[in-house]
Amino acid sequence: MTDAMARAQIRRELYELMENDDVEGLEKQRRALSLGREFLDVENGHIQRPNDDGATDEVLVSVGEEPSILPEGATLQRGTTYCRRTLESHSPIALSNASEQGWADDPAFLEHGFECYLGTTIIVDGEPWGTVCFISRKSRDTDFTAEEQAFVELVARLLGRDIDARRYESQVEASEQARQLSEEKYETLIQLAPYAVFLVDAGSTEIDEVNEQAVEISGYGAGELSGMSVLDLHPQDDRDRYADLFATIEEKTQYVRFDDDTPLVLERGDGARIPIEMSVSRVQIEGSEYLLELVRDISSRRERELELERAREFLKRTQEVADIGGWEIDVDAGTLQWSDEVYRIHGLPLDYDPTPEDALEFYHPADRDTIRTAVDRLTEAGEPYDLELRIVQPDQTVRWVNAIGRPVYDDDGDHVERIRGVFQDITERLDRENDLRVKNRAMEESTVGITIGDASEPDIPIMYANQGFVRLTGYSKDRILGDNCRFLQGEDTDEGTIAELRNAIDAEEPVRTEILNYRADGTPFWNKLTVAPVTGEDGGMVTHFVGIQEDVTEQKRRDRLIEVLNRVLRHNLRNDMNVIGGFATAIADETDGNPAEFAAKIQNTTNRLIGLSEKARTFQSTVQATDSPRPRDVLADVRSVVTDLEEDYPDIEFAVEAEDNEEVMATESLRLAFAELGENAAKHGGSSPVVFRVETAADGDMVVHVIDEGPGLPEMEQQVLEAGRETPLAHGSGLGLWLVNWIVSGLGGEVSAAVGDGTSITVRLPTGSADDGVKQQASAMSTRTE
Repeated sequence: MTDAMARAQIRRELYELMENDDVEGLEKQRRALSLGREFLDVENGHIQRPNDDGATDEVLVSVGEEPSILPEGATLQRGTTYCRRTLESHSPIALSNASEQGWADDPAFLEHGFECYLGTTIIVDGEPWGTVCFISRKSRDTDFTAEEQAFVELVARLLGRDIDARRYESQVEASEQARQLSEEKYETLIQLAPYAVFLVDAGSTEIDEVNEQAVEISGYGAGELSGMSVLDLHPQDDRDRYADLFATIEEKTQYVRFDDDTPLVLERGDGARIPIEMSVSRVQIEGSEYLLELVRDISSRRERELELERAREFLKRTQEVADIGGWEIDVDAGTLQWSDEVYRIHGLPLDYDPTPEDALEFYHPADRDTIRTAVDRLTEAGEPYDLELRIVQPDQTVRWVNAIGRPVYDDDGDHVERIRGVFQDITERLDRENDLRVKNRAMEESTVGITIGDASEPDIPIMYANQGFVRLTGYSKDRILGDNCRFLQGEDTDEGTIAELRNAIDAEEPVRTEILNYRADGTPFWNKLTVAPVTGEDGGMVTHFVGIQEDVTEQKRRDRLIEVLNRVLRHNLRNDMNVIGGFATAIADETDGNPAEFAAKIQNTTNRLIGLSEKARTFQSTVQATDSPRPRDVLADVRSVVTDLEEDYPDIEFAVEAEDNEEVMATESLRLAFAELGENAAKHGGSSPVVFRVETAADGDMVVHVIDEGPGLPEMEQQVLEAGRETPLAHGSGLGLWLVNWIVSGLGGEVSAAVGDGTSITVRLPTGSADDGVKQQASAMSTRTE
């Protein structure tokens, strides 16, 4: 016979023994202990119970090869027994080698020297009653298995039930003795019994007599119960099973149960069902046969058991969902226990038996010293730890875990006897956090402005703004957060565009448009704005709006200037080509005249077209320039330009008049503007001198006047130059002055013209810091696009 078969046979014998009412209580306990010794292969088995003095225990029953080890009736000092720990813990204590498992200094080992001990608590009527223990003086080669510990718990449970049943029997016997003394005493004892009592006719199953507890537990009145079949107190579907159960009752008191351990249930008069425990005896009263039933309501106990089971199941499911497991180290015994979830996190089967050292080896080599140090500090000084570390599963998969350890002290509070902790897989959480950090960094470092508005709040306040938005608008985050983006609007913001945005947001639809906004310092800029709704995870309600803002002021200026360039080219080319065509016709018609004069005019017109083409090329290169403003010496630029003009126009006198000179924030294109104005004066001012006058205005701006004594700038050219714009009815004749306006306004300056006895064109440029120059430049760029 195999060990498994032998152990199964012992379990069957134990059940048969405990159900055999022919075996007296003491003998039944000795036989149960003997079966336990055989199952565990130990020297001795005994039942031990605390005495009323609170300091000693008595050995009630003892069996073994040497009964003198712990003889029956022996009195033991409780402080020198392993059982004191068993009663305190309410759970089995198993020692296979006590001296090696941290118990060498324990009073129980010092007093008795038992290397091997397996014991658990006997529960009677829901309370600890004593302990059932199995001992050997020699140690075992292996630890007690879970199967062996479960067998000892089974012995304790069956012994507890038997003791409980015999208590019932004693009460019944007491009731029977009282009845024999007198009917009145009999009735009194039944009424005073601590449990519900039903006296039932064994043949008809009719209830003959009940006590007050029976009335209370059944929910029926005493008169209603009298004559009712006791089977009617049980669920209708199971009444045949209860009838069969009662039919097997013998004279002695029996603790009754179904073979499949289905709980016994009593159905009250109001339809409620309650779980019960029941003992039944077959008795003879005045020549008639009755069943005496003692019934106890175990609803509270059953509810506690169910609640415990629900709590265990809830904890198990919670651990599975949250990837959280628990563990415990017995420091003295050097053993480790894991919950199922800890096994899963490690990628190990449930039959793997880890040691504390094994558990440390699963940590990543780079983290192993960290966890070792933490465990040592916790064990030696009670210092808890909470760490995020890596473990390596058997298939070399690396997982991040949150390892938490806490100390559990002994009764004296000066020694860490256990370490308990929590173990959570946080790999996915860290991955999500890393992804979120990357996305947040990308948003923060984006060159465009990004905002997120909370759609669940009135007026959709901004809950997030990146640094790009801060740089674009000049507002601080404290000013931005909690407000609506409307604070960027100003006096020239188009109402139609505002309405377009409002309608799209109200309709929860995406929208893209260009709107004139204002920075914190009042500088206007053109904002290419995109607003898109964001729905919740279920894809239903809109929870947020994302806004993307991009400064397109420069782009709009370029688009407008390209429009001007095209208009000027179309206008001038059309007019000049008409001139060329006219002269060509005249030459053809007047062949006997002087064709040289007409040819010269054709040549001059052609040269103008070529100059226009070159001007357009210069215009294009200036518009596409990307250099940033820096401090420039205006006077030095003017003098350099005059030097070049003197070479190109030797017949014209150029002069420079200068007062104090301040630097301005400008680009290389400023020289081009001065050169264009000087060339224009040289060409159209006749033979008069051209004067560049540089001076500082009262407000600190640098002013450059370009003066000639020619016929004066045409009114249309003057209007275009000063207004900085054209209309279909007002065209400049060339691109030069447009180029000057573009350059100067782009630097935050202004151009004006005075026409009288000659022409004076004034360029005014702001002085100040680099930031001031950029702001003035941005303001000019935005307003000049109108």
